[in-house]
Amino acid sequence: MPTKALVTENGIVARTLLKRNVDTTIRYDVIVVGSGMGGGVLASALADAGERVLILEAGSLLFPAHIGNLPRRLLIGQFQKHIWSLWEDFKVINYKNVQGSVYNGGQGFNLGGRSIFWGSFIPSLAGWELDAFPAAVKQYLLDAGPTGGYPVARRVFNADTPAPSAFQTTSKDTLNQTLPGWNAEDASVGVEYAGATNWSIPAGIFSTADLIIEDRLVQRPPNMGSAREPLTVNLNHAAWNVTFDAGDNKRATGMHCFDMLDKVQRTYTADTIVLSAGTLESAKIALLSGINNPKIGRGVTDHAILYRHFVIPPNALATTPPSETEPKSAKILLRHPSASRDDHAFDIIVELGAEFNQGRYVNPDHLKLDQDIRAGHMLCEIVFQFYSPILDANTITLKSGNPADPVNVFMQAAPPDQPLIDEARELATSVFAAYGAKPVLHERALLAADGKADLDTAKVGGVAHEVGSLRMAGDGTGVVDADLRFVGYKNLYACDNSVFPMSPAGNPSLTLVALAERLAAHIQANPGR
Repeated sequence: MPTKALVTENGIVARTLLKRNVDTTIRYDVIVVGSGMGGGVLASALADAGERVLILEAGSLLFPAHIGNLPRRLLIGQFQKHIWSLWEDFKVINYKNVQGSVYNGGQGFNLGGRSIFWGSFIPSLAGWELDAFPAAVKQYLLDAGPTGGYPVARRVFNADTPAPSAFQTTSKDTLNQTLPGWNAEDASVGVEYAGATNWSIPAGIFSTADLIIEDRLVQRPPNMGSAREPLTVNLNHAAWNVTFDAGDNKRATGMHCFDMLDKVQRTYTADTIVLSAGTLESAKIALLSGINNPKIGRGVTDHAILYRHFVIPPNALATTPPSETEPKSAKILLRHPSASRDDHAFDIIVELGAEFNQGRYVNPDHLKLDQDIRAGHMLCEIVFQFYSPILDANTITLKSGNPADPVNVFMQAAPPDQPLIDEARELATSVFAAYGAKPVLHERALLAADGKADLDTAKVGGVAHEVGSLRMAGDGTGVVDADLRFVGYKNLYACDNSVFPMSPAGNPSLTLVALAERLAAHIQANPGR
């Protein structure tokens, strides 16, 4: 059964590796609420710079690494993407849909947040997608130099592309020929470590759970001094509200929270507070804190995704060199160089041999059984992810003043314009024809009655790309400014997907990590602000 409520536990691994500190007399430089992609990277960068950092995480230690690095479910004979296979078992539902809402997401309350349940795909966003960002932020992200946003974020992820193979190259060539005008490129992914020698062992997919635990365990030689203070990580601490200076209600002083292990309320203090609890929870904390901005919680948006699973029959890939004996797999991103908000406003991701993309198998007997059942049919997927502006009618609101209550969510889908849907269907039709594609066993035909691809629509929130509840703007009209500081406040920030001022076509993880690194530099340069 999927987990519907937050799990509270304190196992031996957490007690040994993440010793919490509940001494509320300690004053930290920075408190980060949440340990996911934004908060975890931010906290690590600040600790590297010598800041005293406390992470408050409502969840416990579920896994010490991304689930893709662990044994995971093999769906024998079915379409499968192992990276997501355990998400349904461990996601938390800490919200209530109000009438008319179609939100179907989940929350990752655990060390690492949803970074231990993500697909590892880290595309940069195109310039046209970034037009809604403040100009300084857009310039930072697109700067190709070593200090530019995306180069910095790729280093955090140890960004890599699929292993070079004749099949990957042939697949890109086929798609370039099939979809003229579109550019096929290797899909960049976030790995933990790429071995420096032939004997090094690649560790797998990036997660902030690994990052934080390693930060806690790292030991420097005595002659290096104590410039880096290990992170303090207090699990099972649900943040309730920000506390403010009695004489200056625009200066945050700390975080009021509930320790779910000891069943007591605590307040920790710091010079700077950062909300990184996710698009829903950060908005909830901001609302509970009485922060004065009517846009808090308004505009939460998730982009539309159309997709379809399919299979390529045996012998349909005759151009693949027969000398290749390894399982065939390719992951490819396609974008149009003339894309804009009105034209070609989507990314295309094609996965061929999807079960082998970031695949990890322990028992070869299971793999053989899966291959025997599929009888040479390759499992594949094509995905179209669309850009969307913020939908102001979508809202996150408080159910009550009780911080233990889940928020109310009203979210409607962000449907793309019909010409974009028509274009996506035509492109998918061409891809199906190029590969002689067939439907997955027991699924409907790939083509609809009009002869074009019959695509599925992803559920709103289904892949954790919801954004916008604390949108940024550079002119004072957002919830946070270009530096991710709450407008009108001195030392209170947000750093998660909630700050995006639009829902991009591309996956948000690389951009969020770039923003986290930028915020870390800003906080270091402006302590207590």
